[in-house]
Amino acid sequence: MKKIAIVLLAVFATTGLWAQNTDNTGPTNPANPTPYEATPGELVTEQVDEAKLTDEGKRIRDRNLRAEELWKNADYRDYNQAFADLHQLSKAFANNKYRLALSAYQAGVNTIIKMRDEVELYRKENADAKHLNEKWYWQIVDRKSREERFIYRMKQKSKLEAVTYFTRAVNHLDDIRNPDLREKPAFKRLLSAVYRNWVMYQFDLGNLPQCIPILELYIEIDENEKEYPAHKYLAQCYAFQEQMILKYKVGTEDQMFRFRYKKNVHLLRAAELKYGKDSAEYKHVVNLVNRDEIISVSP
Repeated sequence: MKKIAIVLLAVFATTGLWAQNTDNTGPTNPANPTPYEATPGELVTEQVDEAKLTDEGKRIRDRNLRAEELWKNADYRDYNQAFADLHQLSKAFANNKYRLALSAYQAGVNTIIKMRDEVELYRKENADAKHLNEKWYWQIVDRKSREERFIYRMKQKSKLEAVTYFTRAVNHLDDIRNPDLREKPAFKRLLSAVYRNWVMYQFDLGNLPQCIPILELYIEIDENEKEYPAHKYLAQCYAFQEQMILKYKVGTEDQMFRFRYKKNVHLLRAAELKYGKDSAEYKHVVNLVNRDEIISVSP
């Protein structure tokens, strides 16, 4: 579903916090790819190493194969899912879901890359066009405004489509239940990449509250907590929730204080990771947070 050369670079794409606000990345730099190893097409090998099988293991395998052959029934249907759901723990099921998730993720990234290429081409075509019918300045302003509205619609449509693909990828990865396979580095890298891109484009679409639980899950994966943009996104999402309560009274005062506290926690963590605790920038953020907290407890 994706041009292989581009996909393997883009699987672990990371972008700066404000990439969505300056969405002018050209086709030669689709998502600031980093030199991670390529994601394999399967999570773990399904082949059984005969040399590692004990005599008891071989006996059980052969017994089960004979029993399955005797009880083969194409029309069998389960009425109790307890035993049937065990297949979600298998390597074959995990590999199938992993491939589907990887394919959906690649389709989402490809959608964004294609959109950026189209935006770049559209801008170039309009810059090179001769607008001989424009005699007045307001006509130029009106045309450029129409162009920007068209570009905005292009971006929103593509980002919505990409989020749909990323959501499918999340669902496929969630279906993998085997705890050992979920700890595989390949699984965690793909899950992180899917979460990261899902959040970036949901954020762009204005769905900030929906980003919070995914970001919370993201920072729990391995070293992701040390990525300052994740905390900066979280701070923005909590700030949005806080402002919604302040302006539109869509929640309680306790909720507002809780969102404000979490906003400040992640703002501080982002500043600490980016600048260090001894930096002037971090101290400035500390002063802002202290002022914010003082306002919170003022009568």
